[in-house]
Amino acid sequence: MVTSNEPSSRSKPAVLTWRRRRVLQAIEDYVADHGCSPSNRDIAKAADLKSASSVLHHLQELKAAGFVSYDPRSPRTVRVLRRDDARRPGPGPEDLGSRRVVWVPVLGQIAAGEPIPPLESIEDRVPLPREVVGAEEGLFILKIVGDSMTGVGIFPGDWVVVRQLFDPPRDGDIVAAALDGIEVEGTVKTYKKMGRRVWLMPHNPAYTPIPGDRAEIRGKVVAVLRWLPPLVRS
Repeated sequence: MVTSNEPSSRSKPAVLTWRRRRVLQAIEDYVADHGCSPSNRDIAKAADLKSASSVLHHLQELKAAGFVSYDPRSPRTVRVLRRDDARRPGPGPEDLGSRRVVWVPVLGQIAAGEPIPPLESIEDRVPLPREVVGAEEGLFILKIVGDSMTGVGIFPGDWVVVRQLFDPPRDGDIVAAALDGIEVEGTVKTYKKMGRRVWLMPHNPAYTPIPGDRAEIRGKVVAVLRWLPPLVRS
């Protein structure tokens, strides 16, 4: 929360401790190397701090003094402020970002029989356009292993954005499911109900449908992410 004391603290020079200078330097170095803001854990490692919680304390003090800006609701939004930034009117980048993007946790790969970790325990998140994936609640990201879904444009190495379902899926939904005895490449399939039977349908002629009556449906795929290498101009 911004208090009435903040303008007066900016009107006089603030004294930075050696440790907080290290924190600021860690943020700037990470942005220069990676093109995005660091997580609290990244800052702790670079600034030789014991934990991410100690980083949070320093960031709170730095923000109150006008040295950094970040959105406490979203990770990887911290940035070092310049004098021009402090005088610039209008909403800060964290306000704009919270409206345009949602932060989706990356849970890795689905493994048969292993539960997905609770969303609250995941720190690493990826910003995605809100207009593409919708509201943030119930979203998570999984990596695709295997080629059973190439017929619908999902390839090995892709990442799928999954939304948790509270109602049964509909015919034709691409779902993330867990099945005992099925490898990870068999867990993303198209849901198909035929009479009283449920089938998980692949989209590659090299694979056969999988009985899905006992499948645990983790959610519906709502988007596919793919890393494309930069073009090389001759």
